[in-house]
Amino acid sequence: MYHRFKLPQAYCPKCSRKVELLFSEEKDEAAQFYICFKCQTIGQFGVGEIPKNDFAGFSMKRKEEIKLLVEEIPDKYIYKAKGSQLRLEEKSNTYTRRWLSLYEYEKAFGEELGFETIDFREDKTRCKWCSQELEGRRTSFCSDRCSRNYGKATFFKRGISTLPYRIASRDQFYCRVTGEDLAITNRFGVRIPASNHQMEIHHLVFVAEGGSDHEANLLTVSRQVHKDYHSGVAYAVQIIDNIKDQQLALHREKMYTK
Repeated sequence: MYHRFKLPQAYCPKCSRKVELLFSEEKDEAAQFYICFKCQTIGQFGVGEIPKNDFAGFSMKRKEEIKLLVEEIPDKYIYKAKGSQLRLEEKSNTYTRRWLSLYEYEKAFGEELGFETIDFREDKTRCKWCSQELEGRRTSFCSDRCSRNYGKATFFKRGISTLPYRIASRDQFYCRVTGEDLAITNRFGVRIPASNHQMEIHHLVFVAEGGSDHEANLLTVSRQVHKDYHSGVAYAVQIIDNIKDQQLALHREKMYTK
């Protein structure tokens, strides 16, 4: 059994910050470690820093063993099924809808969700916020003020969870049914990757029918289209159901929870 603790004289050899120690209860052949959370270093006493190696370096047998062990790590929350956004609320013992976090997405589907950054600029020599020409070594914003304003609009005050935001980024903030522009345009006339409050994300396979939060099951649509689809309006039903059939043919397994 290992004990995790700190000692006054235990400092990281790289950044001089205090490290946490992992020592076995008895003096034996078990390895002893130190961990620095500042520079993300793990060291083994008598060996030194443990280098970061690629998972691909393991044999196939060992990879499968590691994957089985990783699956034993307990989840923070209990979900109705793997990949579902229906989360159990302990106090009420009922399930509520909540978008998966990026960590939960990766754990559920065994893959990372891409579309982390989006840049609407056609001319990369101009500021993302005000479209003024960039000077010197600047590559995104002409000033710190523009950087802050852009950050507020696209992150701090965007009013949307990370997963649906990335789906909208994948779709360039356009409705997949009508092509309606669902991004905001700021006072400089620049299109910004943030919702104009008319954007919604639709599950092709409904959550109530076992639909997952995998990106293949998610579609960016306008609020009106979303309403029309659930009201059975023909144009919305036809287009969205066609997209659903195409996606199911390619990604059926991940579009349903397990």
